[in-house]
Amino acid sequence: MRSPDRTWGLLQSDGAWTGMMGLITREEVEFTPGPFFMDITRSQSIDYSQFVVMGNYLILAARGRPEVDPWGFLLPLRPKVWVAVMTALLAVCAVMLLLPFCLPTHMQEPRIKDANTFNCLRVLLQEDIKTIKSRWWWDRVMLGVWMLMMVVLTQNNVGNLMSLLAVRYIDQPYQRLEDVLYNSDVGIIVVPNTLIIKYIETATSGPLHELRKLMGTKRVSYNKFAELANSMETVVRAATHVIFDLDINYINMLPKSFSVTGRCDFYLSRSVYATNPMAMVTQKNSLFLPRIIKLSYTLVESGLYDKWVKYSEPNSSMCNNPPRIITITTIFSLTSLWGMFAVLGYGFTVAVVVLVMELVCGGARWGQKRQLAT
Repeated sequence: MRSPDRTWGLLQSDGAWTGMMGLITREEVEFTPGPFFMDITRSQSIDYSQFVVMGNYLILAARGRPEVDPWGFLLPLRPKVWVAVMTALLAVCAVMLLLPFCLPTHMQEPRIKDANTFNCLRVLLQEDIKTIKSRWWWDRVMLGVWMLMMVVLTQNNVGNLMSLLAVRYIDQPYQRLEDVLYNSDVGIIVVPNTLIIKYIETATSGPLHELRKLMGTKRVSYNKFAELANSMETVVRAATHVIFDLDINYINMLPKSFSVTGRCDFYLSRSVYATNPMAMVTQKNSLFLPRIIKLSYTLVESGLYDKWVKYSEPNSSMCNNPPRIITITTIFSLTSLWGMFAVLGYGFTVAVVVLVMELVCGGARWGQKRQLAT
């Protein structure tokens, strides 16, 4: 038997239950395999077996298309690496400047500016270096070590950059319920007459409380369980909605979608909500309860329930952990390199502005000098 409204059921204000809970409490059926969330309110009207599986509420959303990161050329060197390089540069320059002062006065270089400190900066900027004029061997050793370090760092940067240009990032923006709530353009689909509706309506803080404020607005849509698959293939695939429901309800939906398209077009959020044990349900004080409890223990301890879930649908595990980053073989294009050209254009713009300022300021000073001379 199935409930007329095709729902699990909630307690109404008149004390009656809807959905499958109503069938049990009205003693129209002996038990249901469910599984049902274990809840103290429900336990007052029915009896639970030993829990069979843990249930979690997750967000199901559409995966983005593979895109290149235009600022990927900044990724090979993290800020800590830049800080370490600058610190090493200052240390090398300081050593090359301070070591001559440890020598007797008559052995010191006549002019500090002839030291090789500025050659270190030129090596870092991939420029040619001036002739090494210092007669001391430590200058050559320090400069040689610095050049070796820059060669390794540069080649590592080049290799990583070439690899990053072949990487495509698949956007998965909704990993938390808050990510959906803060985006006013995205709707949320929930199943009515389920326990999560009770949790939302009674929440006093947190993301479920924020979702409660949206109940009754256009952003929250109610779909029966049988309608979720169609919604997933339409509005969720179009990235206008997400589904907020139990993970076990996605078991059949995602494998069927993969079997049709051959792609993992959807993903589940990392954050989970309302984690609860789930169990089979019987009438209150039912004679079947001891046997059902024994059956549930057998299902859990033998791993039979997990095996049923795994083999319930072909390709059941193909989309459990879809990758967020993929690599492809392709030619370079402006879409993947425009970030570099943006930096280059910004540098040219700053250079032109500085040049104009120098010309204006220099012209003003030249006019003042000319007036003084006359």
